[in-house]
Amino acid sequence: MKKFIGLFSLFLVIALRAGAGAAEPGNAEWDKRLAAAKKEGRIAIFLYQRDNIEAAVKAFEARYPDIQVVAASTPAAETGPWLMAERRAGKYLWDVCICGPTTPFSVLYAAKALDSIKGALVLPEVVDETKWWEGKHHYMDPEGKHIFVFLGSVEVPNVYYNKKLVATRDLSSFWDLLNSKWRGKILALDPRQPGRQRVQGRILYHMSELGPTFLRRFFTEMNVTLSRDDRQAMDWLAAGKFSLCLFCGNIETARAQGLPVGDADPSMWKETPVLYSGSNGTLTLMNQAPHPNAARIFVNWLLSKEGQTTFQKIMNTPDVVMESMRTDISKDVIAPQNRRLPGVKYVILDTPERSDQAPVSQLLKEVIKN
Repeated sequence: MKKFIGLFSLFLVIALRAGAGAAEPGNAEWDKRLAAAKKEGRIAIFLYQRDNIEAAVKAFEARYPDIQVVAASTPAAETGPWLMAERRAGKYLWDVCICGPTTPFSVLYAAKALDSIKGALVLPEVVDETKWWEGKHHYMDPEGKHIFVFLGSVEVPNVYYNKKLVATRDLSSFWDLLNSKWRGKILALDPRQPGRQRVQGRILYHMSELGPTFLRRFFTEMNVTLSRDDRQAMDWLAAGKFSLCLFCGNIETARAQGLPVGDADPSMWKETPVLYSGSNGTLTLMNQAPHPNAARIFVNWLLSKEGQTTFQKIMNTPDVVMESMRTDISKDVIAPQNRRLPGVKYVILDTPERSDQAPVSQLLKEVIKN
């Protein structure tokens, strides 16, 4: 990983310095802010833990070598408690948070720990909303200025299956999971727990063809077994203890081990997917930040055409899809079948209304009794 970061950073230094200044507006306000940022000399970025994310943000240094990127990351469930514990202790250590949707909305925004990003946008190409999906900037918070949603990938919940027990021709809709032949043969990661499973439960709740009715029937009619451990769930699925698993992860590891598990690929099913920012697709400015000028330079760079192209290129892998909400950049790194399609009426998950976990949690409390 360190070798990858080093090689990629060297490439970026050469490429970006060749076009140095191309992304800067060249006005007095920007020049003053940049000079102050260079004097600060660093920016502290808190991240939701994922492969490549540190390399993606450190690419900023290739454009602005006088500003060092200091980064730290945690798993999803630890991010909010970590940040708030520091702040309660009077430690304001971070400038920017790229840490998923839940922590910024439910923790940081609720605690009034954020400055306005909207007021920090300076670059004309960033301010220009016509460069973004649906011709507008997307914010998660109800004020429309604190939590900027810069990724919007086509997303559906994971459905994995045991290849010895399931024929994929039997599955073309989430409603097929309610077929009586699967009763007692389905495993699910507990959607009441933080992480992927809780987000994917919320996705099902808001998918227009499914909604609360599907969740209620699935958990009350199908005798679903719940697990809170990804590895345990995949072991059970591979061993044939269950035929199907909803919300499971780590299939790449299981495949590499030659285990008989497959991805049912619900993105090709009848239901329309949602657009979701994922683990690293929202951007927030912390208030009382230690390097406020560097933070604003970073925000404008990340949301620029250059920044979004770089971030998207580094973060996408054969198993992870992250698509920028900018529409004026190349999407060649994303397989055609995984790209957003013009004209499709996707439900955008990262809105103030759909970011509220409370109604989903209430429903799950009613339908899951153990």
